Order: sequence, then C-alpha cells, then structure tokens
Amino acid sequence: METKIIKGDLVKDKIFSEVKLEVAELQANYKEAPGIAFIGFSCVPLAKYNIPLHIQMAQAMGFRVFTQILSNDSTEEEVFSVIEKLNENDSIDAIVLLQPLPDQLNPVRIVNKIDPEKEVEGFHPVNMMGTMIPDIQASRYPMCLPEAMFEMFREAGIHPQKDQEWVFLLDDGFLSNTLTKMIVRAAASRVVPDDCAVSFINKESMYLVEHCKRADVLVVVTKTPEYVQPEWLKPGVCIIDIYSNLVREVPSKSDPEKLVPVIRGGVNVNSVTNIAGAILPIPGGLMTVVMAILFRNTVTSFKHRMASKTVSLRGGGKKSSAKTYAHG
Repeated sequence: METKIIKGDLVKDKIFSEVKLEVAELQANYKEAPGIAFIGFSCVPLAKYNIPLHIQMAQAMGFRVFTQILSNDSTEEEVFSVIEKLNENDSIDAIVLLQPLPDQLNPVRIVNKIDPEKEVEGFHPVNMMGTMIPDIQASRYPMCLPEAMFEMFREAGIHPQKDQEWVFLLDDGFLSNTLTKMIVRAAASRVVPDDCAVSFINKESMYLVEHCKRADVLVVVTKTPEYVQPEWLKPGVCIIDIYSNLVREVPSKSDPEKLVPVIRGGVNVNSVTNIAGAILPIPGGLMTVVMAILFRNTVTSFKHRMASKTVSLRGGGKKSSAKTYAHG
C-alpha cells in the first residue's frame, strides 16, 4: 500500500502569498498595516526557534510586530497586565499566546483575558464556543487547527467518510490541561463528520492498542517522539501528527557554527510507510499551515477594525487615540 505523505508547504505558501499581497493592499488603502503581538515564554524547548520563526514570518508578511517574552516565573497578575495593555492598544489586531505556558499559569484564565476580537487562534472560550456551536455566530474567525486540516485535506484530495472511527491519542498532561482538552474537543467537533465514532484515549491507557487498531483516522498529540508503533495500526489509516518535539540540535550543513533543531512527532513516518494510507507528518505537516491560517485571521481582524472605524466616523463617533506600547 502506498502511503500519501501530506506536506503543508504548498498550502502554506499559497496562503502566505495571499496574505502578503492583501497586507500590501491594505497598507496602500489605509496607510496602516495589521498589528500582531506575540507573548512567549522561554521554558518551552522549541521556544528559541518557535518564537523567532513567528516573528520573522509575520514581519515577512508586512505586519507590524509586537513581542513580549516573559520570564518563566511570571505571575498570573503580571501576564494579565501585559495582556490588558495589548487589549487596549488600538493598533494591535491579533494577540497570540505561544503555548505551552509555565506550570504555575492557568492557560484558560490567561487566554480568557485576551479580547476575543483579538484572539485569532480560536482558543478564547467565546471563540471556541463559536467553533463548537456555529449557529450562534460567536466567533469572527475559523479555529486555526481544524481549518488548517481542511485546507490540507482539500489540497490532497482527501475526504473524510461517514461511519469512520476517529481516535485521538493524547498524553495524560494534555488531557488534564483544560485548555488543551477544550481545543482538541472543539477541533474534533469541527472536523469529524457527524456519523463517525470518536474516542479520546490516554497514551497510558491499557486499551490504547485496541483503539488504535480500530482507527480509520488517528490523531496523535504526544510529547514522546515516535511513540506510535506500526503494529498498532489498521492498514489504510489516516494519521494526523500534531505535537512537535525537539529531540536534539545538530550543526547546520551550511554553517557548522550554527545549531539547527531536529524535530519529531509522535509517529515515525518511515515505520508506517506502506501501512498508513496517508499521514500529515511532523515536521512539515499540519502545524506549518496553522501559522498561515493565524496570519489570515489577523488580516480579517484588521479589516473588522477598519470597518468599525469607518462606521464610527460616519456616525459622528470619535475614535479614541491608541495607547503607546513598547516593542518587546
């Protein structure tokens, strides 16, 4: 059986190109570009690569970029203070809280502090509710994770079928993290067809292998690199690998003085070749497109702000001046 390895580069590059072009047009029309703010912590193993990558790519799109890298021992009140300043800054259209957070911080409480109109990933409870209950139209933006998957499936010509069984394999730490659990369940409610069976399984469950062998679609979210074994899999399964793990750093081939990360997901692609029908791998799969969707949502947020400003001016309202916030 030939395994289709679904890389995100084509979709990512297409969206990046569209976003960059639209930002240039908006800059020409409004004499202002969308503003995006990143809040990060250095405690994450991939932080020294992930944070600069987000900043560099946002700048390449033409966004005005604000950064705030906080210490790992930051208190909830200190993080709240940073978020409140960003919420009040009228020139910022998107606030991105780079996950995960230090253990002492409650991620749901932190995300809940972000203005839902500026929380463009779909993690704010109001926006998540809009994903899970679309009829109430509570969210302005599609949730990045499921939207990225839709885009990649569409590009690859993959169509989830009814009566398939979806299994979500997660670490205990992800299942006990309220925000992560909410994100996974909200994303599942969006991408899984209504008539499919869905299971959420702890990686440590004694029934893990049994569930994996039944899965038509296996979603893997684990901090243990290459954890899933090929003998656990049903032939033809579609695998969606989500979590990026830094396994080591090696000298760059082009510059031996520079270290580059070696990243692995929960599935070894080579080991499942000719068993899986398709795989969205780590690296190079779903998460590359998530960033592109995030930037597209940022443009949408900016356009909403410009439309609100126009309505306010037409109605005789006076626009309040933006507060100054120092670039991190």
